Amino acid sequence: MAKSIYALLDDLMTETSVPAVTDKDGKNVREYHGMVQHTFPRSALPTSAQFEDAEELLTWAEDAGVLHACLQSGVQSRIIDYRAIFKGMKKDDVWSPEFGQENVNTAEWKVVSRPEAKVNVSEAKAEATKQANVKMAQAMSDAGLDNAMIITTLSASCGADMAKEIVNSLT
Repeated sequence: MAKSIYALLDDLMTETSVPAVTDKDGKNVREYHGMVQHTFPRSALPTSAQFEDAEELLTWAEDAGVLHACLQSGVQSRIIDYRAIFKGMKKDDVWSPEFGQENVNTAEWKVVSRPEAKVNVSEAKAEATKQANVKMAQAMSDAGLDNAMIITTLSASCGADMAKEIVNSLT
């Protein structure tokens, strides 16, 4: 899975593909290195908090003396995006120059939002219930209650099957 810009700005760690390069005579001028891990300098990039907030990002760029360069870089990147948007299409689309131009004309600039952690609520709830019941079962076992009593007690909160599974997992 690709690393988010926010994670990259927080830890500055990345990896880059370094392929072999040969000159016009076929002489190897760089060996193949595959994916190579490296870092970016903190002074060259904003923090993720600065990147997330327009005013903080503007302040960072001004303070770093790179506002003009950042704006130019963004415009250059957008031109590349527009070319991809122009020729892009979905599976069932019929492409034409007019279709491509309409896509370019309606393309919007977008702010990169911080990715949200994807949590399956029902799975998280089930896991939390199980962990709470494991702790309760361990405490009851440590207090000397027999397994049948523990299963009966746990069944009310997590069901008989999970209660049996928990009791069987106790050491």
